[in-house]
Amino acid sequence: MVMGLFAVFWLSFGVLQLPTLQLGGAYATTADPTGTASPAYNAVIALYLIVWGFALFTFFIFTTMINTVFSLIFLLVSVACWVLSGASWRVANGDYAMAGHLQKAGGALLFVMAALGWYMCFIIMAGEMRMKIWLLVGDLSRFWPSTDVDLVEKKD
Repeated sequence: MVMGLFAVFWLSFGVLQLPTLQLGGAYATTADPTGTASPAYNAVIALYLIVWGFALFTFFIFTTMINTVFSLIFLLVSVACWVLSGASWRVANGDYAMAGHLQKAGGALLFVMAALGWYMCFIIMAGEMRMKIWLLVGDLSRFWPSTDVDLVEKKD
């Protein structure tokens, strides 16, 4: 489910950036022939990122029951979405200097998130290969009550 969520997020966010699709064309003016600098277009991008931030934050809430690495991945990507949303709001308001700073901050958060993702990927792959590598993930399950519940109703 997580890989599907990330695939949909990154693919859709990437598609929004493709100039060949001319998504900003509806907002085009003579001063801005692509429409991507218009306040309305950037407000739409900002709202898109706010919604995705909340969707990803939902995953953060549920990963707090697993481990610190997963929790940090989802917390960082949620905050990064909101920071990048702020950058789009700044562009919509014409404050390009602050937008640039917010984009750098969002990119830095996503870089750290990606590094944690590779770390977790390495740990999972090493575990699947039965390699005796013990790297820390920060187990958080001990803070929560046991949830060993039968998900399928047993027939007598």
